[in-house]
Amino acid sequence: MKHTGCKLCDLPVPSPPIEDGGHAFCCIGCREVYRQFGEEILLNRPAKPAYEPVPVQGTEAFLRIEGMHCSSCEILIESLAAKIDGILSVSTSYATSTARVVYDPELLNTSQLPGLLSRYGYTAHLRSQSVNPDNYRMSLLRAIAVTSLASVVMMLYLAFYYPTHLGLVSYEELEPVKFIAFVAVPRVIFVLTTVLLIYGAAPIFRRAWIGLRARALNMDNLLAVAILAAYAYSTVQLFAGSLDLYFDVAATIIAVVTIGRFFERNARDDATCALTQIMDAASPDARVLVDGKFVQRTVDEIEPGDRIVIWPGEVIPVNGKIIKGKVAIDESLMTGEPFPVARGPGEEVLGGAIVVEGELEIRVGTKVESQIDNLARVLWKVQSSIAGARGFADQIARYFVPAVLLLAIAISGLMLLGGQPPNVALLTGLATLIVSCPCTFGLAIPLASAVAVSNGLKRGIILSSADVFDKAEKIDIVALDKTGILSTGEMTVTKTFGAPETVAYAAAVERRSAHPIARAIARLNDEHHAEKFVVHAGRGATAVVDGHEVAVGSRTLFATLGWEIPEDISRNAASVEPGEGVVSYVGWNGCARGAIVTHDQARTEWRDVVERLRKRVRVVLLTGAEWPGEYEDNFDEVYSGVPPDAKAAVIRQLRSQGTVVMIGDGSNDAPGLAAADLGIAFGAPTALATDAADVIIPGNRLEWIFDAFDLIATTRRRIRQNLGWRCCTMRLRYHWHSPDISIRCLRHSPWHQAACW
Repeated sequence: MKHTGCKLCDLPVPSPPIEDGGHAFCCIGCREVYRQFGEEILLNRPAKPAYEPVPVQGTEAFLRIEGMHCSSCEILIESLAAKIDGILSVSTSYATSTARVVYDPELLNTSQLPGLLSRYGYTAHLRSQSVNPDNYRMSLLRAIAVTSLASVVMMLYLAFYYPTHLGLVSYEELEPVKFIAFVAVPRVIFVLTTVLLIYGAAPIFRRAWIGLRARALNMDNLLAVAILAAYAYSTVQLFAGSLDLYFDVAATIIAVVTIGRFFERNARDDATCALTQIMDAASPDARVLVDGKFVQRTVDEIEPGDRIVIWPGEVIPVNGKIIKGKVAIDESLMTGEPFPVARGPGEEVLGGAIVVEGELEIRVGTKVESQIDNLARVLWKVQSSIAGARGFADQIARYFVPAVLLLAIAISGLMLLGGQPPNVALLTGLATLIVSCPCTFGLAIPLASAVAVSNGLKRGIILSSADVFDKAEKIDIVALDKTGILSTGEMTVTKTFGAPETVAYAAAVERRSAHPIARAIARLNDEHHAEKFVVHAGRGATAVVDGHEVAVGSRTLFATLGWEIPEDISRNAASVEPGEGVVSYVGWNGCARGAIVTHDQARTEWRDVVERLRKRVRVVLLTGAEWPGEYEDNFDEVYSGVPPDAKAAVIRQLRSQGTVVMIGDGSNDAPGLAAADLGIAFGAPTALATDAADVIIPGNRLEWIFDAFDLIATTRRRIRQNLGWRCCTMRLRYHWHSPDISIRCLRHSPWHQAACW
């Protein structure tokens, strides 16, 4: 039988192959998954991979855009940018006033982008440029002014008109102050509302104009129609001698929308500020070697070919090739693996990795890339994360706005055909527009979403999916990875072999090292001190302890030193199964005298978290490790030794049984995170994991996943409550504003006819 690839994940199969049921598999994990699910899992494979990163063509830049007021701004800016030579694509997010620009570096440079996109009232800034504090002050001033003017208008209505509308005060009782009530006050209200219209409603009208220009109707179009209709009708009625005025409606809409969007902007700015801090914290300055001298440069200032020196404990700022130095580096941020790896001259290193041992000099390649690029993409997804709810509202607006306009015209026309007076027919159409004013769609939904994003960031939770609030409403299954999720990446000693001095001498040497394995060994003993410490990067270290030259490290270190490893120590070390830990040999005076086994440390809270999950849902352990170890007995199901594509296959199969949440951190988890109904990247997730996930929880507190569930559920509930209240209030508002209700129609009373001057 010829085997071309694993039946489950298509990876190459070993020789001889691992077979079951006439199929060949690449590993035991794939075979066990097939045994569990049978042929059904083969039928659920997608036509293309569940997760495949799309390569970015050109160079990316992220800009802040001032002057964005609505989702139609996104369409307008993107259409304007499409006409600029050198800009390949622009994606904008009204959620946090941000634009992702992909441009041709041969035609443009980053510094030119703000000037090219600063058009039609928009002002673009690079992310590194500070925000103008005057923008906040002007928004605050507008909110205060609009609130003050609208309050005066409402107070005048409350003093003179609402009591009569409700029948609390008769018109005859106002006779002593009829000049004030029916001449002076209406004109004062008219002036105040006119100021509100010109100053307070200007942003609403601008957003409505943008919607028309972009040929994408938005909620501001209907807001503008309602405001102008109420104002125009009331103005005509006032100068015609009638007091059937709706200035209060126009003033209320302007005030509510202005105040709400002021708070929405604050929530948006909070989200942007918090995320920018996250990015800046992960963007170390570079120590660039220029003419034999060190020059500090930011990541943005690094150029291809630069030589950068990184010292122990520092973060590698950008990708590059080692030209000098042998080091041990921690690449857990990119690979998800907790064990440092050795790197030497000629090898590539990744920006974002941490040098734990040794000093390093690298040369930047032809393209400057770093972990900041990955974080920028995450930032972009976060800044676009409320587009799901907002997009829903704007989709409604595209049909809702013309439908309401047509309905108002149709109602007025039918009333005219039915013999009603023109003013009654016009007022009925006006009432239709007013009661349809979309405050919930245009304000409450995006405000709830923006607040959720901001609150999540304050709690260490990043919502990175546009439709996260629509996902996993009822969770049935939670699948967890092992390494990095149930374990911390911190090493702990599990076994020791050999002479009594093994632990004491090894701890003395390792106290001088910053390697994670060394830190675990150093905690065992503090009786001795080491001298003449020498780091053998990626292999171990040597030092003098009590007059003995002591070596602690891998078998490679002992081979390099030419030291012997006795057979009994080799046999004991060989008894440690792969995946159960890392063996560090310890010896002195030319011979190994013992060994110490270190293992990835389990999180202290993992049992409580899994137990809490099992009370609610079915919990599955889905790991690439072949030996689940102590974790296995605490799960409903365990799938071990599973490669990345097979993880996606398991998740797809589990989805046929219910809603699935996947929690992982490594690149090998990315296919499973993307295939799940809700993917959560936890801990120190890799770039692929963050791209594939809907929620990112950086940190070391596994119980924060419950906070994420609560945040998503609460926001979803608030959005739906807003939609429900919208349906209720539309009916109440129609009864309040309908011209058939006598409390709002003064024109039918004889006293009102006499009072009209």
